[in-house]
Order: sequence, then structure tokens, then C-alpha cells
Amino acid sequence: PHQIACVLAALLSVAAQAQVPAVAELPTPKIGEVWKYRTIDLWNQAELSQFERELVEIQADRLEFRTRSSKNGEPKTSYFGRGLASCRRMRDSDVEMCDGALVFPLRVGDKSKYDKRPWLNGNGHNSAECEVKAVEAVTVPAGTFDAFRVECDGSWQRVFDRLAVSTNSGRTQETIWYSTKVNGLVKWTYFDYATAGRAWKKEQTELTEFVAK
Repeated sequence: PHQIACVLAALLSVAAQAQVPAVAELPTPKIGEVWKYRTIDLWNQAELSQFERELVEIQADRLEFRTRSSKNGEPKTSYFGRGLASCRRMRDSDVEMCDGALVFPLRVGDKSKYDKRPWLNGNGHNSAECEVKAVEAVTVPAGTFDAFRVECDGSWQRVFDRLAVSTNSGRTQETIWYSTKVNGLVKWTYFDYATAGRAWKKEQTELTEFVAK
């Protein structure tokens, strides 16, 4: 009986692995689908915000969302590239950048990079080199998902509203978990380090609910 149980466990493990896609193709979300998230400060586990994105239009090169946040009661329109990176621009530029850490199709071992990706406020930019490290199960409030884990190591540079010399540049570490089941991110962590190597931001965002169509 013990040997039979071991064989069954092994077969179940192989079957579970077979269900995990080896390649994640370009996301194919549907209009009307909603992704709800929360962001946590990893220094003290305090919740910083909640937000949700509803897909309202699919264009050839980008996606249009209606975004609502606990910090801002009024919904606003936001745009993302087909690789799910938010479209941003520097404060002195009209040129949008919609590229980021995910370059589809995703396969374990694939590498990519992005250069001078603007911050949300346009006052600086990030650059990073990324690699698809693994496909693994990740658990978040919305459930457990088989996800592609992408790790990025990079740097940040403040361009406008410069402060003291020691706070104008540093390095970053970002890890992203993408699931084909929701055609989106289920979790990501972001760490900022100052020039001297001291970490000053550690945040984690995780999926709390996915409303499919």
C-alpha cells in the first residue's frame, strides 16, 4: 500500500506539472475584466492602498483601463503596453514609454532589459536587467496560481527636483509573478536602495480578486 501511495503521489505531481504552461504567450484579457490589488509596506506589514483596474479597450499596442484607488475616489483612465507595463513619460517629454519587465512570450531562462523607464511622476527613471527565473505556485489573497517569476536588478536616477547628492540615485530589485490564468500580475515586490546601499522602500502588491468575463 505504501508503494502504491508513493506511485499515485508521483503521478499526481507529474499531472500537476503538466498543467503548467512552459510558455506564456502575449496576454489576451477580455474587456470588462477587473483586477483588484492591495499594496503592503514590508517594513511593518501595513496596508498602504487598494486599487482596481477594469479593462475598457484593447488596442493594437496598448490596453486602456479604468482605474480606481482607495487614495483617489474618482476613477481615472490609465494605459498599459501589451506587456502590462504602465505607459509613462518624463516630466519634460511628450514621448510615452510602455515597455517594462515582461517581454512576451515568457520562458524560463529568457532575459530582457529596459532603459530609462520614467517614474509615475516623471521626475526620474529606472533601468534594469530581467530574467524569467521559474514557474512556481504563488499564494495571494485571490488564491493560489501557477506563475512565471521574473526578477529584475537595476538602478534608479532622479532627474527633476533633485535632493541631496546621496538621494538622487541608487539601485532597485523587483520580482514579478505573472499568471496566464488571469492574464495579469498576481504579485510583485519592489525594493529601492539609496546610493550607500541602505534600503528605504520595500513594498509588495498582491491580487485580492479577479473578476473574469
